[in-house]
Amino acid sequence: MLIEKLSPRVSGKHLSFPALLRLSLGYSGVPLQSPSPIPESRTSVSCFTKTGRYLMLLNSEITNFGRNGNLDEARMVFDQMPFRDVVSWTAMLTAYAGNGQVVKAREVFDEMPTRNTASWNAMISAYVHDLNLSEAFELFMRMPRKNVISYSAMITGFAKSRMLREAEDVYKRMPPSWRDPVASNALIYGYLRNGEVEEAARVFNAMVMKDVISWSSMVDGYCKNGRVFDAREMFEEMPVRNVVSWTAMIHGYVKVGMWVDGLMMFSRMRREGIMINSTTLAIVLDACAEFGRNSEGIQIHGLTVRMGFGSDIFLCNSIIAMYSRAGWMLAARTVFDNMRKKDVVSWNSLITGYVQHDDIEEANALFEEMPEKDAVTWTSMVVGFSKRGWIRESVRLFEAMPEKDDVAWTAMISCFAANGEYVRAFQLFQCMLQEGLRPNPLVLSSVLSALSGLAILQQGVQVHAFIVKMELEFDSSIQSSLVSMYAKCGSLIDAFRIFSNISELTIIAVNSMITGFAQHGLAKEALRVFKEAEANGCKPNHVTFLGILSACSCAGLVEEGYHYFKLMDSCYCIEPGPDHYTCMVDLLGRAGMLKEALDLINSMPFDPNAAIWGALLNAGKVHSDLNIAKLAAQRLFELDPGNATAYAVLSNMYSLAGMKDNEEELRITQRTRGLRKNPGYSWIALDK
Repeated sequence: MLIEKLSPRVSGKHLSFPALLRLSLGYSGVPLQSPSPIPESRTSVSCFTKTGRYLMLLNSEITNFGRNGNLDEARMVFDQMPFRDVVSWTAMLTAYAGNGQVVKAREVFDEMPTRNTASWNAMISAYVHDLNLSEAFELFMRMPRKNVISYSAMITGFAKSRMLREAEDVYKRMPPSWRDPVASNALIYGYLRNGEVEEAARVFNAMVMKDVISWSSMVDGYCKNGRVFDAREMFEEMPVRNVVSWTAMIHGYVKVGMWVDGLMMFSRMRREGIMINSTTLAIVLDACAEFGRNSEGIQIHGLTVRMGFGSDIFLCNSIIAMYSRAGWMLAARTVFDNMRKKDVVSWNSLITGYVQHDDIEEANALFEEMPEKDAVTWTSMVVGFSKRGWIRESVRLFEAMPEKDDVAWTAMISCFAANGEYVRAFQLFQCMLQEGLRPNPLVLSSVLSALSGLAILQQGVQVHAFIVKMELEFDSSIQSSLVSMYAKCGSLIDAFRIFSNISELTIIAVNSMITGFAQHGLAKEALRVFKEAEANGCKPNHVTFLGILSACSCAGLVEEGYHYFKLMDSCYCIEPGPDHYTCMVDLLGRAGMLKEALDLINSMPFDPNAAIWGALLNAGKVHSDLNIAKLAAQRLFELDPGNATAYAVLSNMYSLAGMKDNEEELRITQRTRGLRKNPGYSWIALDK
């Protein structure tokens, strides 16, 4: 025997059992892998398994090895035991189950000579964790003596799998005196996860004993379903609140846009001395970023550092995102550079920030430096290059992506559509379908936009049918795109039919319909849509007024145009931009009010751009006002020396006025600069 081979100085009777296990293990040459290693020799084990004390120690060894994932060692101890009790079998079963080897756990369970409640519960819990609920329930029904753990395990399994009727059935089978918070909380969790708040409240109200988890779950459930006032009422009734309930309440306010209440709740949390965790701080930081509360965000950043969370990756990422949204890229970069450890989210947050604020060069430099990229990284740069109109670079990155998800396809299709590459956008969409990917609403909106640009009604109708088949026809973004597509393709009846069937009007849909009517010269219909949307509480934005002013311009409605132009600032606090002024100059110019148009330009709070002077030049041409045309053309030459159209218009006007010398001089200048007016073109749909 091994023990007999030891020297007298290390005789077994002078050693503790764990020490002898270690010595035996070392003697056999097995490397130490655990604080309590086990012996290789069956003989050495048998010396110490004759008493209950040593049996208990061996059972403990199996449990410890199982917890550390050392299943071979656990099995070796188990196999060498000459005598096993039910605890030994259960320990081996639990070791397998805890490491995801449910089949081997079941083999042990089936071999057990006798089973106790713990054995049954261990096997049931293993199946529940593996989401094999049919096997779990079969064992549950066979179990001779169930306890609270048995019922709670089944309820938890059914609840997590959204099998709420089955969970409720097990709950009702449970003796009422056993319905402790664990079982009830599991059922509440299931109902809340499925959005059935009233059912969760029913279980909650019937509970004899509620713990802080019960209360916090209900608060969180009400918040996630947008019922923050119910959540607040329950929050105030809580006998004891923990950081989870406070954080849930803050997050609930932020989620529905009540950021002031969320920040006030955070301040109250601090006043009451509740220990704040990183999740709470991250939610508050995200709220500051989302709602532009930059000063509060800086204060939270300082608090984060003072509380010792300055090196927390999760929080640092939130801070980078907050500064990036605010456009404070230097501050975001400083936080990034000072991070001792960065993850992929850290890199992506900063790259996305640079892209959002059009610093594509810096974003690309960071992209090249990034050690490991994911789909978000690649897609961000595709979007960045697209914003600059660098289609070739976007395509290069898209093709180089190791894996393309639906977001990447969406970005590339949107890139083509946004840069006028409508045919390529539609072709890539077809490739996406061939790859077996399900297009999301953003992809479909981009495809509809491309078909709008091509004015191809037939393909637009086909995509519409595809959308109906996918049951996405009621998506708000898709509805707006359909309205725009049908309007631009000349099918105003279909556009208005879809618009009229929208249950909840969005300003995007309203803008699409107004623009559609405006493009077809139907100003009165466009104004009617505006008034109806306004009456329904749909607040207009700068795009809305651009459509209205364009409609007034096309129809020559000067008074109405002036009215809505003034309404922008006086009623809706929308400051007119260059595009709005261009519409007004065009409106006045079409009506022959050239002096008023020039006065409007001179009164602008910013320097006129080329489009504004172009509108005035066109008005001078239409009404044969050479002085106005010459003034507008001179301004255009200064802003855009390569504008061949301006040279051509002014040259023709000189010719009509008999000013041959001026005409010839202008043509010489035009030829010297190599300017040539390209013929214009546009896509139209023709009936066959």
